[in-house]
Amino acid sequence: MELQNIHRIAVFKMRNIGDVLVITPLLRALRETFPLARITAVVNSGTEAMLAHNPHIDEVLVYQRGGRKSGPFGRLRHELGFVRELRKRRFDLTIGLTEGDRTVWYTHACRATWRLGTTNDSWHRFDIRRLAYNLPSPICLYPMHEVEKQFETVEKAGLKLRSNKPGALCLVIPDDLRAWARKELAPFRPAKVIHVHPVSRWLWKCWSNEAMAEVIDWLQTERGARVVMTTGPEPAERTRAKEVVRLCHTQPLFYDGNISLSQTAALSAESDGYFGVDTAPMHMAAAVGTPVIALFGPTHPENWGPWSTHHQILSRPCPCEETKSVACDWSQVRACMAAIPVSDAQAALDQLLATPKLELSSRS
Repeated sequence: MELQNIHRIAVFKMRNIGDVLVITPLLRALRETFPLARITAVVNSGTEAMLAHNPHIDEVLVYQRGGRKSGPFGRLRHELGFVRELRKRRFDLTIGLTEGDRTVWYTHACRATWRLGTTNDSWHRFDIRRLAYNLPSPICLYPMHEVEKQFETVEKAGLKLRSNKPGALCLVIPDDLRAWARKELAPFRPAKVIHVHPVSRWLWKCWSNEAMAEVIDWLQTERGARVVMTTGPEPAERTRAKEVVRLCHTQPLFYDGNISLSQTAALSAESDGYFGVDTAPMHMAAAVGTPVIALFGPTHPENWGPWSTHHQILSRPCPCEETKSVACDWSQVRACMAAIPVSDAQAALDQLLATPKLELSSRS
């Protein structure tokens, strides 16, 4: 590949909020490698806040998922309109970081000179999806963090980056949002403030409501800390978070799904620590330099753990992973999550509270 001929790059990550945030180390590496190129990130609607104000890209192109609900003809018009938006940018290089047909078809549509992406072993010899990429990269079959996996995908496809060591996540919080968060938390100072996000969009990732409420009460009564608690806007998330608050004997500052992702990140940035489950705000806390204590069970921390130096993982193995004959009830608290004792969380939080928060001057 002649790198000097690369002037316009598209990076596809059409997944969820946390998935988009963890591509930011690769975006930095691409900017270092192609300092004069125009870099466009292509993402699903609802995730673009993770790239707002990112200094390593020139544009975020958003695929509006709601357009898929307008009937077959409306959907066709929506898809063709998005393809036109892609093609008029005349990309020289496309990088597909999502294993899925949508990225494959959009890569085809871009007609870029160089098309890099992951091929699936199930795509047999005559599967036309194999034609999408002329810089194919095999799927990684061994445990590796998603951040590292993206760098390996690019390297195995033959694209040599100026730096092949992933740096920190990048999430830029504007000064006005920082000021808003400081004002919100000012009544609690000089006490330590812990940001608690107890619920994931995928409820099977959650700890028990009773355990979460017990930890919140312990923080506020036994350790003199204050808790700011957030949840996502989905009705199921809000219902579960409200149940946690109902079980508390103390009152956390609770944002009931009524603040933006950027405001949630600002609260994390102004807090002394994050405690919660594997979900987008966990990655956001890591990105803004806040020490993280994360509860993991059904998902694997070696793949999805906080990409930061200052974090602790609390986890237990799941019976459904150890013996395939045992199946978890996904409608209940998973056995692996239920096995994490409150005492482990308290010990980790004690350690966090005893350590001054690191002042990280730059997250670029």
